[in-house]
Amino acid sequence: MKNLAAIRQQVKEEIDTIFPQLKELKDQIGNNPELGSEEYESSRLLIETLREHGFQVEFPFHNMETAFKAVYKGQNKGPTIAILSEYDALPGVGHGCGHNIIGTAAIGAGIALSRLLKDIPGEVWVIGTPAEEGHGPSAGSKVRMADNGVFNDVDVAMMIHPHTGPSEVLVKFLATKSITMKFTGKTSHAANDPHEGVNALNAAVLTYMAIHANRQQLRRDRNAVIHGIITEGGLASNIIPDKATLRFGVRSSDDTYLPELVEMVLNSAKGAAIATGCTVETSISKGLKSNIRNKPLEDLYEKILTDLGDDVKNRTECLVKPPGGSTDYADVSHVVPGIHPMISITDLSVAMHSKEMAQATMTQAGNRGLELGAKSLALAATEILIDPELLNNIKEYFKNNRL
Repeated sequence: MKNLAAIRQQVKEEIDTIFPQLKELKDQIGNNPELGSEEYESSRLLIETLREHGFQVEFPFHNMETAFKAVYKGQNKGPTIAILSEYDALPGVGHGCGHNIIGTAAIGAGIALSRLLKDIPGEVWVIGTPAEEGHGPSAGSKVRMADNGVFNDVDVAMMIHPHTGPSEVLVKFLATKSITMKFTGKTSHAANDPHEGVNALNAAVLTYMAIHANRQQLRRDRNAVIHGIITEGGLASNIIPDKATLRFGVRSSDDTYLPELVEMVLNSAKGAAIATGCTVETSISKGLKSNIRNKPLEDLYEKILTDLGDDVKNRTECLVKPPGGSTDYADVSHVVPGIHPMISITDLSVAMHSKEMAQATMTQAGNRGLELGAKSLALAATEILIDPELLNNIKEYFKNNRL
């Protein structure tokens, strides 16, 4: 086997060799955004590239039309590394979360690793995980995979995510659940016969305001967040609305606090229904968990990004910063050691989930983020494959810190 320095250099050279192809894929997916569960062209492009480079691909995968599992086995048995790929876009925004970079960085890392597996033991999986943004029947695909044992034979799972501001290896995600509330009333003429009507929109508005009024009492130490919209509230201003629908999300850094937040939202809806004479039907999503950190993986990733010339945010600063988002990756972190670093492609003046962020993925900085993502994933996986002590430390930390 080559020495470690030579292996690291080979990894970087392999990424450099295929980078023009990765950039073209990133731009193709970026220019043709597809919503979750509908990423037919994006998944096809990624799968064809993986097959071209010798991967065995199962597609569709796990009863999801745009999911896939690509496997490349080394000549000798060893650890299994799963690299997670995302490629869904946002409605009205496009790739404002940079999933066009995530998907192509993942396959780039997988291809680079496959070139090493004739010399080092182990295997690499690239898993296509659709609908991270929660759209369509494949929404939260990683949760379904984690619950059904897809990662049971994986030693470490990893992915990268584009980011605004300095790169971060210590990333905290909020647990979340979604709640839908559908009110039913009775129509009538809003001026001639208002007394005959039962106003579903009034129930929705009362619910909205009751939830808002409760925000002051939320636990600040649990990083509670509540957000929602009224998606249906009538068809004409001169008709008392008989249908109204709200969709709310609750989030917290403490998974055990979510039921209390859900109960508050549901009680607001029940109270509003009683007050207005409406009936209400509610549904609650399975939701997503908060993530489990892995310090040995953070140490490894910070060193790799620094060696690649990246500016990495101090982890002490990351610890005190409140978590701001949620992801189905967090559920994976409960069943297998993993890491989800944020790779900088623009400064903090650009908001995530914005058209400006989508544009940033297509710039030179976006190209650099793709390169950093692919190289750092491949280098981290290589270190884990060839260093049994490192892998043992990663697994021990996971064992001692899982919830």
